[in-house]
Formats: sequence, structure tokens, C-alpha cells
Amino acid sequence: METKSRKWVGHLAVLAVYVIFGINPNCSEAVVPEYISPHAFTAARMLFGSAVFWLLSLFFPRERVERRDVWTILVGGVVLAGTLVAFSLAFRYTSPCYVSLVSATSPLFVMLMAALFLGEPISMRKSLGVFVGIAGALMIVLFSWKIDANATPTGLLLCFVNILFYAAYLLITRAVTKKYSPVTLMKWMFFIGSVICLPLAIPVIPESPMLQGAVPVSAWLNFFTVMIFSTVVAYFLLPIGLRHLRPTTVSMYSNLQPLVTAVVAIAAGQDIFTWNKPVALLLIATGVYLVTTSRAKGDAPAEKK
Repeated sequence: METKSRKWVGHLAVLAVYVIFGINPNCSEAVVPEYISPHAFTAARMLFGSAVFWLLSLFFPRERVERRDVWTILVGGVVLAGTLVAFSLAFRYTSPCYVSLVSATSPLFVMLMAALFLGEPISMRKSLGVFVGIAGALMIVLFSWKIDANATPTGLLLCFVNILFYAAYLLITRAVTKKYSPVTLMKWMFFIGSVICLPLAIPVIPESPMLQGAVPVSAWLNFFTVMIFSTVVAYFLLPIGLRHLRPTTVSMYSNLQPLVTAVVAIAAGQDIFTWNKPVALLLIATGVYLVTTSRAKGDAPAEKK
């Protein structure tokens, strides 16, 4: 019973993460690259996240990171930086539509990488769940958004780089999420990311209109939505989800991103309710259920304890 309740904590945490990530592309595209360059935007996220998590760590019990975990956290910080850099650069060459379109493939990459590097079996049930979930996500993107000429090869490549980095992040950091609090992990990973991203941003920071004050209030609202929710809240909750769920299960929720974007668009009067949206939600929910109930390696012994 306790294990099931912990899994529900993981599911709720990851659900919140991907609802936030669903809003993130539109908020990011509203400021990048028109008001701030991709590198400066990523550095701002890293610095903001680092400052907030280090401040929060003052109110949490201090945790000493074991020497054998330092390398994992270091690599996790580097991969996190790569994820956010590729995400920001993608908006220079493509639109949120294609970012969400490519993000729908992340469960497939996570499943394959988990099988390759972690030895997780690829069962028929899990494979079916992944493809059913992807079908639901693609139904939202292809039916809801107008496909335009923004799908440049560079933009799509950056979208796939972002997904590969993110898949690697889920797999690399899962082990340490079981040992340390989200605050401890994130304060170090965002600090490492800041060290990587700040030198890339320094040459372009003076050219950013956001620092010159020549931007509308809406741009600042979008900017701080990304800083607070997509950076701090989401990356605080993500380790909680990884502590209780397998990486493949966590990644399945990424199929909710285009659905959330569509719901927000309907609420804002930018889209209308159509038949494909409830069907897509049903497919996504079915896919998550199939992957969640697919038994992973080592599950049976854990249940007997």
C-alpha cells in the first residue's frame, strides 16, 4: 500500500511537471529570440535556478554528496545545460509546433536508451503503450496547429538534440534522485549549468533588449513564467517523479505537452474544441497506463519484500 501511495506521489509530481512544460514553449517563444538571445535566455534560467535552489538549501538539512555520486551530478548538470541550450536555440529556427511535435518522440528514445544502458526489458505492453501515447500527442499537433514553413533542418535537428539530452538526463539522474533531496541535486546541477552557459552568454548579453528596458510587460510576464515555473518548480518536482517512477513512465507524460498547449489555446480563444482532443487524451492516458503497468526488471522481487 505504501509503495502504491509513493507511486501516486510520483505520478502527481510528473503530471504537474509536464503541464508546466506544455505551457513553456509558447512562453519561451514569446521572448526568444526577439527580446533575448537563446544563450542569454538559457544562462538566465541557469543563474535564476541556481540562486533559488541555493537559497532554498539554507532552509533544508544539509546533505553531503558522496564521492561516487559527484561524477553523476556533474554529468547531470552538463546534460541539463545541453537540454536547455538546444531548447532555446530551436526557437531561432522553428516554432513551438515543431518543438512539441518532436517532444512527442521522447518516450521512444527513453525506452530505447533505458534498454540499452540500464537493461530495462522492452516488453510488447510497454512498446504498445509508448506508440499509443505518441499517436495521441501527434493527433493533437497535426490536427490543432497549422503546419508552416518553420521546420528548417537546423530547427528540427536542435529539437532532436534537446530530446536526446533530456532522455539522457532522465536516465543519468534517476539513481541519485533516490538518495538526495531535489534541492540538493538542483542547486549543484544548476550551478554546473551556470558555469557552462554563462561564458556563452556574456558576448550577447549587452545586445539583449530585455536589459535595455525596451520590451512590453507581456514579455516580462512570459519571461518570469519560464523562470519560476518551467525552471524552478518543474525541476524541483522532476526528481520526485524519478524517485518513484521509471524513466520511461516519466517520459510518457511528455505526450501531454501538446494537449496542454491546445487547452491553453482554447481558453485564450486561439483554438476551438474539436473531436481529436478528447480522443488524443484517451490515447495518451491509455499509453501511460500500459507503460506504468508493464513490469520492469526487478519489480517482482521488490513487491515481495
